[in-house]
Amino acid sequence: MGGEKTDYIIVGGGLAGISLALELLVRGKNIVLLDNPEPSASSRIAAGIIHPIVPKGVRLTWMGETIFPLIPVWYREWETRLSASFYQTMEGFQIHPNAETAAFWQQRASSTEMNVWIAPFSRESLPGISAQQGHNAIHHCARLDTNTFLNAALLWLKEKIIIECCMFEHASLKKQGQQWQYGKYRADGIVFCEGIGVLENPWFHKLHFHPTAGDILTLKFDKDLPQALYKNRSWLVPDGKGNWLAGSTFHKGSRNTTPVSEDAEKLMEQIRSWTNIPFFMLHHRRGIRPTVEGRRPYLGEHPKDAGLFIYNGLGSKGSSLIPWLSPMMADFLCNGKTLNSEVDISRFDL
Repeated sequence: MGGEKTDYIIVGGGLAGISLALELLVRGKNIVLLDNPEPSASSRIAAGIIHPIVPKGVRLTWMGETIFPLIPVWYREWETRLSASFYQTMEGFQIHPNAETAAFWQQRASSTEMNVWIAPFSRESLPGISAQQGHNAIHHCARLDTNTFLNAALLWLKEKIIIECCMFEHASLKKQGQQWQYGKYRADGIVFCEGIGVLENPWFHKLHFHPTAGDILTLKFDKDLPQALYKNRSWLVPDGKGNWLAGSTFHKGSRNTTPVSEDAEKLMEQIRSWTNIPFFMLHHRRGIRPTVEGRRPYLGEHPKDAGLFIYNGLGSKGSSLIPWLSPMMADFLCNGKTLNSEVDISRFDL
């Protein structure tokens, strides 16, 4: 059996694939990373919002008590290793559209389970924010500059692993004994971190994936807003370069990456309904990501084809999840440690 031997081939260079490559590398593994860079890839377009509260029901996000203590530690460590700055902490503000919503948030913020995460209800005016029925400050918010993180990680990885830009051809992957052969490489394991590309994956396409398109606008305000994460029906977050990112529109079932001007206008109309500083749009982008059943990511090994793994379905919470999931996945691959039962694909019949 010929070819260059490696421990793992990672397919996909988004947040999942890159963060897993970092974790495997520090565990001493040899890695080949195969990626087909796409400008519309969800990891590249993602706003990188880190926010602990699910507005519906005003509850802590899934696994929040486990995940949120890990987030700043993991990102600060990698900022040091990669000699880059890409993680910014900030306060969040939930701006209430009506008195009924404000009352419910006031009730939830006063509960024992939520008062660590949500500040008391306030009617104090926020600079640049208008037409509000009060607000609650949200603690432990942050933003990951996904492009800076990915670029810094790739620069660091290029000195240590093999990285190839190519379209992965699933039909070219062959089992050779206990290993997998792809082109000139043979590996003990293949980890698919291919985002929406999983829909074409013959081993894992039976998992429940649905494409979802999301729009993100880059806005320029006439005057400075205080640096914070603002949420109403839409959200607004500083991009770290003097502009702001805005979003909230989602198109279920769509794989269309072409922005539609009407969607941008609707989103800007929402922003104008609760801001009193004029702004204009610089860019409009649309990315596609796979949404998954129960909003729980998919991690694990194929039950019938040993050595084929998946790490996918992080969704809009990807920036919050990788400090927890990527070390978990690396420990599963390297040491056989058990995956969290809610993300382990063994819960499905493939």
